[in-house]
Amino acid sequence: MNQPLGVLGWDIGGVNTKVARLLSERAAPVIRSACLPYEIKRDPEALVVTLIEAARRVGGEPGDLHAVTMTAELSQAFRTKREGVGVILGALETAFPGAPLHIYGVSGSFLTPGQARELPLSVAAANWAATAALVARSIPSCVLLDIGTTSADLIPIVEGRVVAQGRTDPERLISGELVYTGAVRTPAEAVAQEVPLWGGTAAVGADGFALIGDAHLWLGRLLPQDYTCPTPDGVPPNRHSAAGRLARVVCGDREMLDDKAVDDIAGALAQAQIHTIVRALERILQRWPMIRSAVVTGLGDFIAVEAARASGLEVIRLSDQLGDAARTAPAAAAAWLLRLSMELDA
Repeated sequence: MNQPLGVLGWDIGGVNTKVARLLSERAAPVIRSACLPYEIKRDPEALVVTLIEAARRVGGEPGDLHAVTMTAELSQAFRTKREGVGVILGALETAFPGAPLHIYGVSGSFLTPGQARELPLSVAAANWAATAALVARSIPSCVLLDIGTTSADLIPIVEGRVVAQGRTDPERLISGELVYTGAVRTPAEAVAQEVPLWGGTAAVGADGFALIGDAHLWLGRLLPQDYTCPTPDGVPPNRHSAAGRLARVVCGDREMLDDKAVDDIAGALAQAQIHTIVRALERILQRWPMIRSAVVTGLGDFIAVEAARASGLEVIRLSDQLGDAARTAPAAAAAWLLRLSMELDA
């Protein structure tokens, strides 16, 4: 039986489309990955073109298999997750006609598109499950800490098993295994209600003046090219413009606030975000006290490292295993898991 040229792993999100290509005919597979910023709610019909372009960037071939995870079904473009799952599957079928599509489910198995349409909640937001399943194969006990542009996944793994309490997003929010804070898109007022200013404390203006990405950009923790969403004021992301947006967090401007004041605001927001992650980690470690390490990944891995160390955990970087593809970890994981399942079936 001839093997396909490769496996394309997908993590199709509401604001980013990520792909990783695993060259499955090699003993030590090469992973190529790409991330295309794309807000599906602004133009749902452009998903087909985005998928085709993403596949092109990683050298996709017509014979490739497709291993799919998704979170875009939560987008405001859709009234229900069922509708979102259906639209995403339809876009994949249009972009890659006749290609084998394998949809990863939270149960840890791949479904056909037909099965996924019948059971949409089994594949909705299952990207975390793919990453956790791959990590569990090499690191039997840990917490997976994956922080992207928008949210953070905190997934406990014990004795080689993924032991997450939640399966759907609401369940995961209840369990603390999903925290809606990320490296870029989180509004400043969702991170902290107060920040230091001029020796005192100022309330944060809750009017969408700045994102947490502005704090990380000012502090040098984030590169301008990683600020992949529109800025609140429409000015291109750089350190200078980030300072202006941060000044507005306290209803000021750069004529009123010097660099020290901006430093204080940015630092307070960054620390508040870390504390949010630490509190969620504490809940998980209370349930699973045997966990001693954290596997960190995602665009916000620098946040994950600080939170893990503050919680007394040893830090293991997923990039040591996946290289640059760790930034698209669910896509890479889905591709790996499909390849492994094919080998077992062979």
